[in-house]
Amino acid sequence: FILGTGSSQPSKYRNVSAIFIDLFSRGSLLLDCGEGTLGQLKRRYGLDGADEAVRKLRCIWISHIHADHHTGLARILALRSKLLEGVTHEPVIVVGPRPLKRFLDAYQRLEDLDMEFLDCRSTTATSWASLESGGEAEGSLFTQGSPMQSVFKRSDISMDNSSVLLCLKNLKKVLSEIGLNDLISFPVVHCPQAYGVVIKAAERVNSVGEQILGWKMVYSGDSRPCPETVEASRDATILIHEATFEDALIEEALAKNHSTTKEAIDVGSAAYVYRIVLTHFSQRYPKIPVIDESHMHNTCIAFDLMSINMADLHVLPKVLPYFKTLFRDEMVEDEDADDVAMDDLKEEAL
Repeated sequence: FILGTGSSQPSKYRNVSAIFIDLFSRGSLLLDCGEGTLGQLKRRYGLDGADEAVRKLRCIWISHIHADHHTGLARILALRSKLLEGVTHEPVIVVGPRPLKRFLDAYQRLEDLDMEFLDCRSTTATSWASLESGGEAEGSLFTQGSPMQSVFKRSDISMDNSSVLLCLKNLKKVLSEIGLNDLISFPVVHCPQAYGVVIKAAERVNSVGEQILGWKMVYSGDSRPCPETVEASRDATILIHEATFEDALIEEALAKNHSTTKEAIDVGSAAYVYRIVLTHFSQRYPKIPVIDESHMHNTCIAFDLMSINMADLHVLPKVLPYFKTLFRDEMVEDEDADDVAMDDLKEEAL
């Protein structure tokens, strides 16, 4: 479920980033958790259904520390702790950039969040390989030559290596229990300590005894197009990529380290992705962003509360014409100067 598809701040039609992966009886994951995520769960599932969705959460992954990607997190964690009070359960594992731990530690002085924290760079491919070989679980923050490498090289937040190893083993156990083989973070070009993530499902046997290959999902977080995303997305079943700006606003995309719609599609095409889902649109596009339909043969535009079943991926590109017909009178909403200035100030502050 795509709970939020907007950038920067909530608007009338778009909440900010959150993706809920429902694995049914096995549990669920949340990728990013902007403000209002709990409200979106309530809109999607109802009050009781939202409580059940929160109870089922086993892992929450946060891409970077901009407010529109994590400020709904503490509310979700506190509610889960309350709902499971007196019930035997394991803490939820929060995977995020290291500075996020400072925010969560401060909040825990007010309310129990009942969670384990794991740095995103401890879940890179290098770190997972190190765990398997019995080494230290600490990967490089950025690959050599990354444009962001010189911006952030170390952290002043200490992390005990033995606790990192234990939490990484706990995450491996959780993934196995919910039917996943991998959760791998990779660095992207946006801000210091910004990541994307690869999630791979395990193979399974269907009701008639046939072996079903596991799907592979990639989420870019906020990012410029970069080789790390292309490599991580190689032959993925689905790539959910940010597409903040229309193609004509390439200079603004470059200035703010975001992607245009065509750039996002090009990333998926270069990686031979089966289906591309575009999200994280500027709030200047209230319902459907400005797009070039000639590039949309394997691509879909996400909208808030959109439900995607892996079995229905083949029909995703066919949905766009119906959206355009439904919203033809509201394709672009002009922002007045004050709104644009406020958005620019907020981006600079973040």
